[in-house]
Amino acid sequence: MTQADFEQPHSKPLDKAEEPQFVSAEKLEQLNEVADEDYIDEIYEIIDAVVPRTDDPSLPALTFRVWALGLIFGCLICAANTVFTFRTNYYQVTPFVTVLMAYPCGIFMANVLPAGILNPGKFNYKEHALIYVITSSMASTPYALYNIIGQKYQLYQSDLSLVWCMAFAIVTQAFGYGFAGLTRRYLVRPAAMLWPANLATIAMLNSLHSNEDSSNGRYPMSRFKFFWLVTSAIFFYTWLPQFVMPMLGAVSVICFFTRNKANNVTSLVFGSTQTFGGMGLLSFSFDWTMFNSIFFPITTPLWAIWNQFVGSWIFMWIIVPICFFTDAFGMDSKLGTNVGVATGPSPYGFDLNSPDLYNLNGTYLDKKKFVKKDPSDPKNLVLNQAFYDANKPIYITSFFAITYTTSFIVFVAAIVHVALWYGKDIWHRFRATIADLDKEDIHCQLMDVYPEVPDWWYFTLLVVFTALGIATCEVGGFNLPWWGTIIAIILALVSIIPIGTIQAISGQQIGLNVMSEFLIGLILPGRIAAVMAFKTFSYMAMVQGLSLVADLKLGHYIKIAPKAMFAAQLVSTILGAVVSTGVACGLYESFGQVPPPASKAAQYPWGWMWKIQTLDPASGWSSANYNVFLSAGAIWGAIGPARFFGPDSPYFKTLLGFVFGIILPVIPWLLHKAQPDSFWHLVNIPVLVVMPCQAGSIQSILITPLIVSLIVNYYVKKYRHTWWKKYAYVMSAALDSGSAVATLIIFFMAKYGTTGFPYWYMNPTDQERCITDALNDCNGHGYMGSLYGYSYDPTQDPDCNS
Repeated sequence: MTQADFEQPHSKPLDKAEEPQFVSAEKLEQLNEVADEDYIDEIYEIIDAVVPRTDDPSLPALTFRVWALGLIFGCLICAANTVFTFRTNYYQVTPFVTVLMAYPCGIFMANVLPAGILNPGKFNYKEHALIYVITSSMASTPYALYNIIGQKYQLYQSDLSLVWCMAFAIVTQAFGYGFAGLTRRYLVRPAAMLWPANLATIAMLNSLHSNEDSSNGRYPMSRFKFFWLVTSAIFFYTWLPQFVMPMLGAVSVICFFTRNKANNVTSLVFGSTQTFGGMGLLSFSFDWTMFNSIFFPITTPLWAIWNQFVGSWIFMWIIVPICFFTDAFGMDSKLGTNVGVATGPSPYGFDLNSPDLYNLNGTYLDKKKFVKKDPSDPKNLVLNQAFYDANKPIYITSFFAITYTTSFIVFVAAIVHVALWYGKDIWHRFRATIADLDKEDIHCQLMDVYPEVPDWWYFTLLVVFTALGIATCEVGGFNLPWWGTIIAIILALVSIIPIGTIQAISGQQIGLNVMSEFLIGLILPGRIAAVMAFKTFSYMAMVQGLSLVADLKLGHYIKIAPKAMFAAQLVSTILGAVVSTGVACGLYESFGQVPPPASKAAQYPWGWMWKIQTLDPASGWSSANYNVFLSAGAIWGAIGPARFFGPDSPYFKTLLGFVFGIILPVIPWLLHKAQPDSFWHLVNIPVLVVMPCQAGSIQSILITPLIVSLIVNYYVKKYRHTWWKKYAYVMSAALDSGSAVATLIIFFMAKYGTTGFPYWYMNPTDQERCITDALNDCNGHGYMGSLYGYSYDPTQDPDCNS
């Protein structure tokens, strides 16, 4: 769910005296028709602000320039975003970057390539839009990667072939394409299906191709020059927090004053931010890559940012610590204090910011131990019942438990929130859609000039990919029965139109990931691979489908021939799945293998472990996203929801989230009804409750993004609005681009290689300096002594050998 896409109503409710009373059925029908017309007029006012009511069908669209630039930029962004999935904090490069970068490239190709098939003339906005569509389809890494990495590498299912892995990624991405095409007449063609996120992209395309200066000469610097200046600046700056001065990535005010005090657990629970640590109270980050792809502080509306941060502060700085200190789930404060199977005691004396699993004694458990190969079918992974019985009840940290509680709240609250705030709006627009689908819509009339893609093309794709999906799961090693694949498809198919309607009108998407896990976990308990595969199929069929629908709507606004869109989306979707899977698997294996310590060798029946799994979480590259997915697989798949959330489980109370999801959205709605001029219309419970910070990531990101948003989207927008209008989104794209390039270079040079920056005050072994100065210095001796090919001998360091 994209929090930035949530919208809020601003119109006042109808005055009581103006409400129609005791009207006849005929009169009511007339009133409804008038209301429907008003809604359509409102939609056209929004569209007409950026989308012209004209078209030139002679403009070439799917040209050589489109394929060359789209696939090159798409592959680069796809590969980069795949590498970034291994970061401790989630980060990605947005496809909006290509809107800016492709423009000078397209003009250059138009000027230097020979006229003809390689150069049909001036680089036009239709080509530009198609380049964006291609890169947009490739920029989002396949959700299937978490299945593939989890099974093939984290669970050491080495017989899972790369070919079947790519097939699984292609199928889960392309399922949605069939759904998008078959639902386009309901979710694309009607004017009521607005898809407002596309309008900003269209506005940028218009300004570029019309050479419009929105500042009217007040700020003469072009967007391109500004883009490259900011990109260069952030490129060089990123070397400071990620290489030279890592402490800038997590500055803990509380730890700065309490790090050398004895028995400072309370300070660590609130102030530390690292994996296994605390909740990051009064912690700051000066690394753009740590927080932008989580909060998007420049492109997210300020009201939504406030909702996100107030909710995060309530849950992470109040509710989670209360649960921890009161042992609300039974063992909260005791987790991580004992020596575990694969880790020693927590460096902080407790585990809180972690997605790991623990046994009845609070000891860390290796998630791989919950799974074993089925004796009757070695390709099938099932629950290791003996291991589970010896360690139950299984515990998770307070933070991880609260994230599940909030996910239950958000699922129900999103439905209730949309029904309360947008129910009438959706109903009237749905009536308008049914009454007169598209025949009088000027944009549909302009699009009808182009030959439509036959439904049987999409239906054929859906049938082919369904068959391939069944084969991939049955034969390829993903363990989902054929009927499970069918159920996943049906679940997505019955959900895509209602959820797509809500998203197209309100900007709010309701995810199916938690509910799909719940459903299949009850049907197939103990089948971790099957549960993960079902989750990916059902969730991505809808999410990817709606993403492609949004791109189809962009093509509808720009007037791109449907068959050109079909080819561009299909090729880029398949290629993106192949590139992303190949990069992820290649990266994992290129790190190599290392034998575990002798004391732990017996715990690794393979006799080795993947080197990438040994990276320090504080380095920023701990595969946190994959660890969370695997923990969820163990909870929902291997253990099963009936065991983990059942009446006898310490986490049964988390199911109260469904009840809170019904109640909480009603409160601000009623208060708004009572006080329509107050701020209650800005209180969005789904946005407020959703937890953008996942367990295991670095939690130093709960203040800095808000400061950025207040500066850009309040002060600059209010007092320098012309500058904000021209440069704000460009600045966000430039910050993404420059920091991404620097991050990749640093990763392959310092993290993937052997080059590291020397230990000093701003590059401690504990990034935020929450441990004592003496321990930091001794760890620094070990770090420097083992650097550049040398080996540290602790016996030669008497001050640290006690």
